[in-house]
Amino acid sequence: MYFVPFQRSEQAALDSLREEVFARDADYYREEGVESPAALMAGGWLEEQGAHSVLDVDRVVRCEPDAEEVGDVRVVEGPEVVELFGTATPSHETVEQAVKSRRREWFPPFDRGSGCCTVVYDGGNRPEALCFWGVTGD
Repeated sequence: MYFVPFQRSEQAALDSLREEVFARDADYYREEGVESPAALMAGGWLEEQGAHSVLDVDRVVRCEPDAEEVGDVRVVEGPEVVELFGTATPSHETVEQAVKSRRREWFPPFDRGSGCCTVVYDGGNRPEALCFWGVTGD
């Protein structure tokens, strides 16, 4: 599970997160001749090596549950947020507890090789961060 400071665009947040994860493991990838997340995706290296991390996803989508494709991160919003977290404005702690406690049970993204994200809120119910989970390797 990854928490990223709130940004207006979920895609921008995912792109930043992927850059951060790539930078953390850059030496490993550079030894393999891969210089950037874009090169990692374009080269088909992930499919061959099975990196199993947030680097495996590259697109944020809004769609019905189970309609996302492998490589997508689905935005969880509206009534589904209330269903999963018990509130329309879940805190960091609420999301973290829900995802961890139901890790082996039914919980999006239902073992689809994709991920989900939702906005998390501070004590004043202001957007604070985006939480990404379920991406392969979380």
